[in-house]
Amino acid sequence: MKNCFYVLAFAVAGFAGSALAAEQEAVKPLQAIAFELADDNLRQFGVALDAANLAERVRNNLAEWQFPLSANGPFSHRLQARLGKVARRETPVGFSFSSGNSDPRAVDFQKADVLPVTCSLRDAENQAVLIERESTFSAHALDKDVLPARIVDKLVDQIGTACLDVLEHAPLPKQPGRVRTELFKPKWMPDVRVEVREIPAAAGAGSSAQPAAIGDEPKKEVIIHNQGNPVIFQFGHERK
Repeated sequence: MKNCFYVLAFAVAGFAGSALAAEQEAVKPLQAIAFELADDNLRQFGVALDAANLAERVRNNLAEWQFPLSANGPFSHRLQARLGKVARRETPVGFSFSSGNSDPRAVDFQKADVLPVTCSLRDAENQAVLIERESTFSAHALDKDVLPARIVDKLVDQIGTACLDVLEHAPLPKQPGRVRTELFKPKWMPDVRVEVREIPAAAGAGSSAQPAAIGDEPKKEVIIHNQGNPVIFQFGHERK
């Protein structure tokens, strides 16, 4: 009989996938963004899903984060999302609770059924890809025994989460402090959001008269915004 165990896993490296930065020196700002959802793999959940309805709900949620998502053109950019097939892969970013083989050498060690969502941002004029990233999410809430309305709600959250990550990492001019949610009040919150902040060195540190103490060096703060209270990690000489 196989031993089973429960894993509480987290990742702070950001969403899985690759980012393609534009080679253009001057990139036009985001003015009006069209959101499009491909109908790929929408039938795998065993319920009838309306791609247009999903896209409208995701667009409205992203607009709450003060990105210029619009239902009508002309558009400066296109934000395009595509669902992959649910597969057995590494646990997704954030906190996950799963069961599996306790042997770390087993092929299913710390694996879970996950849904990959790819989101890309393109220039609407020349179709150049400015950034493309793949995010993975737990597929537990998408099982066929889950109510259809709940599956729709979960997909809206997961697609929106993946595309919000793309918008926040897009190589485009941004309003200072735009991602600081204390400056605005979105009703919709993503499934998980990883934020990295630079904590400046103490005032006066590093002067020529006296070397900076180790504790005065710049630090990084990584915040995992889950649905609920955020989890904060600080990285410096203290290694918290």
